Amino acid sequence: MTVAAPHFPGLADVPAWLAKFVAKYETIKVGTATASGVHDWLLHMNGGMLILVLVAIVFRRTLASPWPLLVVVLCEGLNEYIDRLAYGSWRWEDSSRDIFFTLLWPALLFLLLGSGLVKRD
Repeated sequence: MTVAAPHFPGLADVPAWLAKFVAKYETIKVGTATASGVHDWLLHMNGGMLILVLVAIVFRRTLASPWPLLVVVLCEGLNEYIDRLAYGSWRWEDSSRDIFFTLLWPALLFLLLGSGLVKRD
């Protein structure tokens, strides 16, 4: 049995439990963007930084460690795959912008701190 939310056409062909999860996730995501009044790309930028910092704190890693950045990459990949399930196909223009803005500052911080261009005294 599958369940398709009317505004998420891609959910017609996925199992019911996955359709419910994806529909709830997308509803929360769209609701957050709408309620905040902030552009989607800015939410991605802040989300990427939030994940990076939280992972570094929780696992006691520096921002020069690849692990916090890897978690940001995995979370953004999962987010884009959930979008693909919800809408039934890849939306490359939207996904590429989302990926760019999510990874921009986390990757830049990792590169700067890891390369030694920025040093802590």
